[in-house]
Amino acid sequence: SGKCPDRLPLVQADVAHTSEWLSPAEITEAFRLQQRFVRPDFRSIRVTLLGAFLPGLCFMVWLLTRQTGPGDEAAPAPRGSWSCGAVFCAASGASAVIGFVAAACRNPGVVPRAPAHGAKEDVVVAAARYVTINGAMIRQRWCQTCRVYRPLRAKHCSYCDRCVFRFDHHCQWLGNCIGLGNYRSFLFLISATALFFGTSAVIAMQVVRADVREVEGRLWFLQALRRIFHVANVAKSVYVVYAFGMFLAFFVLITYHALIIGWNMTTNEHVRDYYLQRNPFDISCMDNYRQVFCCPYGRTLPITTDGSPSRSCRA
Repeated sequence: SGKCPDRLPLVQADVAHTSEWLSPAEITEAFRLQQRFVRPDFRSIRVTLLGAFLPGLCFMVWLLTRQTGPGDEAAPAPRGSWSCGAVFCAASGASAVIGFVAAACRNPGVVPRAPAHGAKEDVVVAAARYVTINGAMIRQRWCQTCRVYRPLRAKHCSYCDRCVFRFDHHCQWLGNCIGLGNYRSFLFLISATALFFGTSAVIAMQVVRADVREVEGRLWFLQALRRIFHVANVAKSVYVVYAFGMFLAFFVLITYHALIIGWNMTTNEHVRDYYLQRNPFDISCMDNYRQVFCCPYGRTLPITTDGSPSRSCRA
């Protein structure tokens, strides 16, 4: 798909707000300058609606009301009565919808651009510079589009045409970048989605088993096959395979992010093998988790830019 330059806000920093955008206070100021919510790419969301929301909605309407009772017998639920598994599944589905809206519509955090007047005339392409943070040297690239040195851990998204703070990846399923501003919403989304598809796969499988067990007579095996290949039961069986596959996919995704959070890395940094020697932001596993979930703007670490006096930045 092509670029969507108008989807994320164009944050133009004036002279008073021009900054390196490195310290937690500067990052907070950058978020204050921009709107909290953005418009996702609806072309990408259409695929998500057809591939995930529609099957989940069909399950909620036609299968979730079938209960698992004693002896694993599934039967239509009495009015006003839902099993604990059905309630948990419905709550997980509702949480997944909330997480989807939050991750797709929250601003990932756009790096403010430098003032346009004179910037193109003074510097067209600036050489990369090196910063020393927590004893490790990191290359800091110049972004020609945004006319700024990219803050540490930021990246220019080719889809959104913006530099994004603590860029993780651009998610086509959400139609939005995943960055500092919506990473926790993304984690909530994939966790709730995994729970929903896992429990829905179990419930749908119990419904299919109960339908097969209703077969009586001597030729029970052939009758069971006939029941399984009935149009309605084929759809249920297909959903079991689909939901279980989705659960496995999201479980792998959760495991991956659990690992890189423990290493204090983003997907972009891990895939590109960005830190060849040592990751200066990796303090300890517990501190890394505490940073992501409790203080996302980071902690203060000593930094030196090309021989300049020591200052602090966000981890």
